[in-house]
Amino acid sequence: MSRGPTTRMGLLEVRGRRAVAARGARLLRAKREVLAGELFRLVKDVLDARAGLDRALHDAVKALTVARALDGDPALASLAATARREIAVAVTVRRVWGVATATVAAPALVRGGDARGSSPASWSPGGAEAARRHEEALELLLGLASRELHLARLGEEVGETSRRIDAIEQLVLPALGREAARIAQALDEREREDAVRLKRLRRRRQPSPSDDSGRGVRSPTR
Repeated sequence: MSRGPTTRMGLLEVRGRRAVAARGARLLRAKREVLAGELFRLVKDVLDARAGLDRALHDAVKALTVARALDGDPALASLAATARREIAVAVTVRRVWGVATATVAAPALVRGGDARGSSPASWSPGGAEAARRHEEALELLLGLASRELHLARLGEEVGETSRRIDAIEQLVLPALGREAARIAQALDEREREDAVRLKRLRRRRQPSPSDDSGRGVRSPTR
């Protein structure tokens, strides 16, 4: 940190900068508390969503196993080829508590029997159940993706805010405090030196007692 001028204005400037830095640290702490609260709330939602996704995947795999046993792999492969489709996934960026996060949006994925590219009569109950279970699991997965991205960004922002607070409190504030103390000490020394010089100057201007004693009253001459 560069040294400021050793003046009263310089001291006021350093103290003002230190006050601004301290206020900034307090604001960052408040921001971190808000972000941490949102982070903990979102962690619970993500854990619940992961548990729901695990159950959905378990049900989907179970339904697919039953369908393979009843219909056979060739029939299911043929149905899967006709039911194939492209899913338009939109990724947008929004700001939550000042943090930019990506949001994944997709249309409804669960379809009826007549919307899978073939006649509903060609789908066995087991095949239709397996398809529906997998579509439900994919919907949960895309919904979880947005929360996962938001959770990751909140974690990064909390860490970055903590590093900023540490930098201000451990580096900036102590450096400004030392600079203010240096300027204040220099000003005090300068004032003491000025006071000593002033005393010396006053002593020089005061008449000495020897000069007063040497002056007598002259008698009038005749």
